[in-house]
Amino acid sequence: MDTKQLQDLFGEFLQALGLHRPDQVPTGFSISLSEMFALMALAAGAPMSQQALAEQLHLEKSTVSRLITHLSQRGWVKRVRDPRDTRMFRLQLSEEGHVQASCLAKRLTLRHERLLAELKPDEQEALAYGLSALIRALHTDLEEGAARDVEKSSTI
Repeated sequence: MDTKQLQDLFGEFLQALGLHRPDQVPTGFSISLSEMFALMALAAGAPMSQQALAEQLHLEKSTVSRLITHLSQRGWVKRVRDPRDTRMFRLQLSEEGHVQASCLAKRLTLRHERLLAELKPDEQEALAYGLSALIRALHTDLEEGAARDVEKSSTI
């Protein structure tokens, strides 16, 4: 595969998911991709700090702050005092947030089952292998890019 083919396939993949339209939600859903990830992260574990959520989602703290404000306005997330440190707040899903997260998880599972049903077993295996390798390469590129950015800023 050459870089042009990768670029074309990656672009086609993102468009098929509807992710090329930042002002719109992913195809088939009524919430943004970052809201999806936040709901699923909060549903998966104990209440967490806003900073911990930002780290888990690889988003800036200010972005997560706006995201949580929006989810709170929808009644899906609430900020509760940390019992060990009352100066701090922890984020947790409200009852309605748990309902929404559960519905989201079910819809994602059904969608993924439909997608996998369209693939032969060897294609499923190749997809898992290829996506894992691509994710690894993206993380490496992100880390190296951050290091390059630090080097550039120190030489100015």
